[in-house]
Amino acid sequence: MMKKKILAAISALCMAGTVYASVGNVVNAEPVQPEHTAETTASQDRIYCIASVSKMYSALAVMQLVDEGKVELDAPVTKYLPDFRMNDERYKDITVRMLMNHTSGISVGLMTNHYLYDDVDSFVHDNTFDIVSRQRFKSAPGEYACYNNMGFELMEHIVENVSGMSFTDYVRNNIAAKIGADHAGTAWSLYMGDTGDTQVSLYRGSLPIEYPYEMAAGTGGIYATAPDVANFGSAFFTGNDVLLSDDAKTQMSTRWNDDTKYESYGLGWDFVEQVEYEKENIKVMGKGGDVPYMHSYLLVAPDEQISAAVLTAGNDSGSQYAGLMAFALMDVVLEERGKAVSGLTPPEPKITDTIPDHYKKYEGLYCIGGLYDDGICRITFDDTAMYREDLGTDNSSPERYRYTGDGGFVRVNDSGRMTSDREIIYFEEKDGKIFIRTDLFTVYPGLGIYRGLGNAAESMYTGEKMEENPISDSVQRSWDELSQTFFVKYNEKWTSQDYESPFYRVVTDEGFPGYILAKNSEGARTEKLTDENHAIFFTSIPSSANRDLFDIEITRQTYADKTSAASLDLSDGTRCRSVDSFPLFSADITEVSLHSSEAAWYRIGEDMSGKSIVVERPDNSSVFVYNKFRELLYSTHIRDAVNTIDLPPNGYIAFIGETGDSVKIFK
Repeated sequence: MMKKKILAAISALCMAGTVYASVGNVVNAEPVQPEHTAETTASQDRIYCIASVSKMYSALAVMQLVDEGKVELDAPVTKYLPDFRMNDERYKDITVRMLMNHTSGISVGLMTNHYLYDDVDSFVHDNTFDIVSRQRFKSAPGEYACYNNMGFELMEHIVENVSGMSFTDYVRNNIAAKIGADHAGTAWSLYMGDTGDTQVSLYRGSLPIEYPYEMAAGTGGIYATAPDVANFGSAFFTGNDVLLSDDAKTQMSTRWNDDTKYESYGLGWDFVEQVEYEKENIKVMGKGGDVPYMHSYLLVAPDEQISAAVLTAGNDSGSQYAGLMAFALMDVVLEERGKAVSGLTPPEPKITDTIPDHYKKYEGLYCIGGLYDDGICRITFDDTAMYREDLGTDNSSPERYRYTGDGGFVRVNDSGRMTSDREIIYFEEKDGKIFIRTDLFTVYPGLGIYRGLGNAAESMYTGEKMEENPISDSVQRSWDELSQTFFVKYNEKWTSQDYESPFYRVVTDEGFPGYILAKNSEGARTEKLTDENHAIFFTSIPSSANRDLFDIEITRQTYADKTSAASLDLSDGTRCRSVDSFPLFSADITEVSLHSSEAAWYRIGEDMSGKSIVVERPDNSSVFVYNKFRELLYSTHIRDAVNTIDLPPNGYIAFIGETGDSVKIFK
């Protein structure tokens, strides 16, 4: 009966792609393969990149060293990483615990060359200290928790320095081998060439692509099967000492801060408290993860001895749906054991007709966002409602909110009724700044088969009021000019998946002078202008809405094609070139020289628009073609890609490879 319920729960959420789930313990894992997926193999050996669930392997590895007395959680990171430096002396205050619970204050996220097609490369590992050394803090160490990938890359180095073995070997010998996880490891131990050991087919649209490998092993580069991950989760069961002591597990499952206005990070865990389980006196911890095309979720109820792992592949909504599946699995097992968890019900705040006058002081511009991107909005009030207008976008219809009488404002639709997704925002003043905190209750229509499938609730700080940033007309004008073009990455390796969506854009708006939005396909970040060549991050939102921040510098570069033009340089190491500076790809070009540190970019000339070329290229190279809308049309990383390439009108073409090689062009 339980397996039938689990299958029904997963089938309710099946998407284009593959889905694999397990509920198990260290002795036995029960795999579940839904009946209606795009790929219907019953194999238990599907190996996925488990994305940020990998952080739990890094955290567990460090805690094993704590159990052995080799690492102290509250010792400074510099004790174990003598080469660790930052350009702010406060780096000496960062402790190992702060890396694990996301309170280090480090601003940068992942760096370049971390996600590669059919390739393994040590660039990320070898350049971690260099990239971090040039970063500014976004907050004082220990001030607040904000999701940070770089902290777990530093933990990878701690494991290596203290244990004396590579992170790959440590995971294999001290984690995977001890729980019989034969298919768990990093790209270095599981890499099998372009066919992979994965038995997972990945698609960009309808086209099969080469298997991509995550090079940031400590933060997102563990590969495993769902049964292996479920068994790994079982290591956190109370009384199970196969991998960790109970004291270590208790420390990992302890919330970093008791204030429920903040996210409930533990050591590695995304959350160590969930209201709906806590009210039933059930402890549940969870961790999710996303990389392009693959997503993961791990839930553990340590006292109930339940570990649920869901791994998915496909162009979907990521760990959001993997998480819903994992909660469904957890709830089914709990129900079978007589511990049914009641569902969450949407809050029903009472709307009042009058807004107190003192809320007028909160009018103005706000940097506001979520986990992956942010934007700029203007907030205004009239006698009965609050309005939020997003700037720098095509949105011309402000969102409307009504006052609830208890300090909150709930979003309403055009008819004045509360939306099914309850979004309630609060203004809070602290440390001389004004922040927005959002309580969001999300309803997933049609997914209410089980309690875990129907809804979700979260609360976090999501916005900060922006100060006026007076700048000269010449500074504003220079950035306005940059906003008239697009920029594109040029310093990634030829195997980098970032070339699938490499375009960046600077957005300015007369509604927010002195600020810009730096946008790419993944989202946007708000930057404060300082002069013609520099824009910096400035927010201090005390939550993961403030993650993955970067500064921007405009430099002048002479590229390999002898063109001198602007380069948009991000402090995470990303380098972008203006498309207006590209040479034309014209009929007289018969050979393109390659350079390891710089992609050769071209605009497709009128004489080549709509025509075809044949390329002859070395093994260590790639070609990407985009239309005028900057959409990827062709990549040599598509499996069995032909060498004949159709060129779109007014599009772009990039050749990437290694210095000394070249690509020959035949018309």
